[in-house]
Amino acid sequence: MLRFKSLDKKWLYRKPYKPYKESLQKVITESTNVNSYRITVLLFSLIISPFSISVEIEKGSLDQRIYHYQVLDNKLQVLLISDPEADKAAAALDVKVGSYHDPKDRQGLAHFLEHMLFLGTQKYPEADEYQSFISDNGGSHNAYTSRHHTHYFFDIDVKQLAPALDRFAQFFIAPLFDALYVDRERNVVHSEYQSKLKDDYRRSYDVYRHTVNPEHPDAKFSVGSLETLADRADDKVRDDLLAFYKKHYSAHKMTLVVLGKEPIKKLQSFVVDRFSQVPVRQSAKTHSDTTPSIPRFTEQRLPFEVVSQPIQELRQMSLSFELPSVRAYYKAKPLRFIGHIMGHEGQGSLLSLLKSKGLAESLSAGGRDRGDGSSAFYITVQLTEKGVQQRDLIRALIFYALDEVNNNGIEQWRYDEERLLAKTAFHFREKSNATNTVSRLAENLQYFPAEDIISADYLLENFDAGLIRRFL
Repeated sequence: MLRFKSLDKKWLYRKPYKPYKESLQKVITESTNVNSYRITVLLFSLIISPFSISVEIEKGSLDQRIYHYQVLDNKLQVLLISDPEADKAAAALDVKVGSYHDPKDRQGLAHFLEHMLFLGTQKYPEADEYQSFISDNGGSHNAYTSRHHTHYFFDIDVKQLAPALDRFAQFFIAPLFDALYVDRERNVVHSEYQSKLKDDYRRSYDVYRHTVNPEHPDAKFSVGSLETLADRADDKVRDDLLAFYKKHYSAHKMTLVVLGKEPIKKLQSFVVDRFSQVPVRQSAKTHSDTTPSIPRFTEQRLPFEVVSQPIQELRQMSLSFELPSVRAYYKAKPLRFIGHIMGHEGQGSLLSLLKSKGLAESLSAGGRDRGDGSSAFYITVQLTEKGVQQRDLIRALIFYALDEVNNNGIEQWRYDEERLLAKTAFHFREKSNATNTVSRLAENLQYFPAEDIISADYLLENFDAGLIRRFL
């Protein structure tokens, strides 16, 4: 690994560090625990008929499951997984719509819709029919709403997959959104919001929301409350709910993954007739409409520092770098390569240097694609009490380390080493449970070609020094 040695104080005042050191804008939020800190530094915004498809899906050497990909007439993508040894059957359906799509005057609407979808359909009108059937047959169910996705999933006794799918499919064909349950679920959503008010992760995210461009979707309140979901004069929340569902819940924005003991042909019979009924909404836009044209941060805003005091004892500093999307480079993974070197914990690493100066206890680094045409790279350091007071020095050491990676670290052998580790992890990974499998693959199917939906997270095939250097 690269060895990050100590440096003299002159490095603090050389470019590129000096202008960022001098221009940091600080925002302080107060709380009760004065002995703990959460520090986030945001730096740089860079401008840079149902038919089967013959697809050979790459899988690990130990993976004995059989996979089959197809697209229904309504453009709903489906992955079927036959696992004769499965102890549970499972299914997940991902809709590429989330809190980013909430109307400005109805923040939390996507999350509220997720709740209401469980409360009866035309074919199964009882509000607890789906939940009771799953529970009575040894299963579990859940859903979540994120920025760009609403995700529904369940597992169940392997013998009950077909009737479970019949109930599940109706969510996306003919839900009732019964007016009798609007007030109840509105209160459930509000309680969920209230219960997280003292959760440090949620609190830090709320602080983050207030730092972004107010016009950007990230500034929205995604959970929802009695206030944002209230009925208004000539504007009932249920009417907005129905309009949102009809606009966004279209088959071409959905991916479905089903896992069962049955052979593929039998699983097809379970799925095709039921889910071919999911409508294609003519008003629904394509997947690309999730990319906002509004910048998350204005150039005048960056860089800046937020200092906040969490409720739990915590001393943490996180540097966040705004970057272009890396989704198209999933076979090269430039951010993973950078994170691998920056996050190394052995002798000569950045962490060992910080520890030698009594500034840090641990460090992690890595990037992720946000799914909206942007990505972010994070370097997170768990600080000592001394480190809290010497954040300028820590930032200098981090930029020094990034320079060293740029100058001396972008080498083929390092990439090959990481590729070998990833390939080994892929081929010899343990079989995940049914629920985790269908959920992960349903989201992957929104972004990656079918042949790579299992391997996409592990691929490191294209060493591109120029690409890595661009992101650095």
